[in-house]
Amino acid sequence: MITFNDVSVSFEDAGEARTVDAVRHVSLHVPRGSVYGIVGGSGAGKSTLLRTINGLQPVSSGDVVVDGQSVPSLGRGELRELRKEIGMIFQHFNLAESRTVGDNIAFMLEAAGWESSAIDKRIDELLAYVNMSEKRGAYPGRLSGGQKQRVAIARALANNTKILLCDEPTSALDAETTASVLELLKKVNRDFGVTIVLITHEMEVIKAIADEVLVMNHGEAVESGHVYDVLTSPKSEFTQKLLAHTQNYHIPDDVWQSITGEIVRISYHGGSAVEPVITDTATKYGIGMNILHGRIEYIASRPVGVLYVNMIGNGDAVEAAKAELSARTAKIEVIKHDR
Repeated sequence: MITFNDVSVSFEDAGEARTVDAVRHVSLHVPRGSVYGIVGGSGAGKSTLLRTINGLQPVSSGDVVVDGQSVPSLGRGELRELRKEIGMIFQHFNLAESRTVGDNIAFMLEAAGWESSAIDKRIDELLAYVNMSEKRGAYPGRLSGGQKQRVAIARALANNTKILLCDEPTSALDAETTASVLELLKKVNRDFGVTIVLITHEMEVIKAIADEVLVMNHGEAVESGHVYDVLTSPKSEFTQKLLAHTQNYHIPDDVWQSITGEIVRISYHGGSAVEPVITDTATKYGIGMNILHGRIEYIASRPVGVLYVNMIGNGDAVEAAKAELSARTAKIEVIKHDR
């Protein structure tokens, strides 16, 4: 559906008389009907790369192919036609404050050349879909952040969109509203087969919605692949650091110092994450196993987890238990030895 072939984007920074390489030699493929996440910190080149898809950002070299069309090769009229099939939503919603909710959507349909007789019905359909029917006559200033983003999604879908580009769509929202907006985007993908490309600096957003992910740093593609594989077995040090920031497994120093016995970090992938591994092992070897920290979560509907466990008991029994855990989980690491 969308392919980047060795794409680079450079800017001339007149103030500092230098060239800024915003995107450097990125190649990737976004499958039709997928939710593709692009994650990285500020200045990683995510927004620049996203805007090359609809031609808002020209490439310096390489090619961007959308549904068989080379975007850099399109003429002005051809590019205008392509953009009719591509919707976009933003961090700060970009709604016209002087227009009502209904008029914001109508403007998009008018620009796409819809007949006036069909516009009214389409607005009703879209607002019903995003659960905003009662706000048709309201102005954006009267809406919450989550409501504004729902209107923005309705507007982006107005022209029977095939591709939806999402530029940090939840960064201005609280956690609960973020979850509801991501659920709506997943519903859009599921119901209409819309291909979604979403950029974010938040790994939790990637975990919640993406099928595949690209990790970017300083304009480069650090690693990419199925979201479960990348997030459970990150190959790059940068990805590992991004994940560490989101996990935040901190055991207070006073608790850490008071613990006797070994502390191990157990990583679970797939089925082992929902099996009674800890209970089985403690019972089998007659040792104490106290869970200090951790959690089980689901990425792409598959379980993954990390637990910090204090193991107490006879030395040989503890060693045998660790071997058992190693065989039944993805990874076990000793992070504190017995005193």
